[in-house]
Amino acid sequence: MDKETSNTPLLPEIPKKKRQPASGKPLFVLAVYSWTFPIIIILTFTVGFLLGYSVRSGSNLAQAVRPTVAQSQNNSAQNESSRQQMLALLANQTKNYIGNEQAAVRMYEFSDFRCPYCARYNLDTGKKIFTNYIDTGKVYLGFIHLAILGEDSVRAAIASECAAEQEKFWEYHNLLFALRQGGNNPDYSSETLKGLAKELNLDIEAFSECLDTARYSATVLQQTQFARQLGLTSTPSFLINGKAVIGAQPYEVFEGIIEEALKDSAQ
Repeated sequence: MDKETSNTPLLPEIPKKKRQPASGKPLFVLAVYSWTFPIIIILTFTVGFLLGYSVRSGSNLAQAVRPTVAQSQNNSAQNESSRQQMLALLANQTKNYIGNEQAAVRMYEFSDFRCPYCARYNLDTGKKIFTNYIDTGKVYLGFIHLAILGEDSVRAAIASECAAEQEKFWEYHNLLFALRQGGNNPDYSSETLKGLAKELNLDIEAFSECLDTARYSATVLQQTQFARQLGLTSTPSFLINGKAVIGAQPYEVFEGIIEEALKDSAQ
């Protein structure tokens, strides 16, 4: 999993409280032999009795500590509203989709074409997800650039958008990740990227003009910034119906989350 090297975290870390070493002294000392002890016992018994009676009789206290059905429904509605807002933001930022637009599950991949872990995911787990969920119409997949590994990352991302102009984003996406097959560490020069375009029989003149002028640099940088605002700084990262998966996790992890999302959507 590749991470940005910035020393300034996007979200402030919550300081962990240090556990205090045991001092050997009790936190509370009751003077058993003092004159106050009987009074404390009587008061404790009385308060306990009254409290127990109040709760048993269905008093306001009992109702206060028991969340109502209406409150639970309200919380669920708020959570669903927040999820829908996030999905709307994602849809607004995403240019490249594949699959059934009406699918119950929407999955977003935040990736860097130079990232070896992104390549590992796409060359293995990603292919299984395509076969079992995207090709079968169960999942709609969107790709968002998270280009964090330098100029080559941005150049490769721009090249993929130039291929998208000719409706070949996903084919070009696959070729870019295939460059890393077998642990290779290829260069992402303009020559290499134009060579991939030739493999797909793209209009090389149009592609070259697009790449040489960095036509989609703003798009790539905007999507990268959007991902950072979501708190995503590692590649690959995923959102599946709003639920985050960080890293090139095994296929079974994705399968479990997707199946759960499909089950929830059927209810």
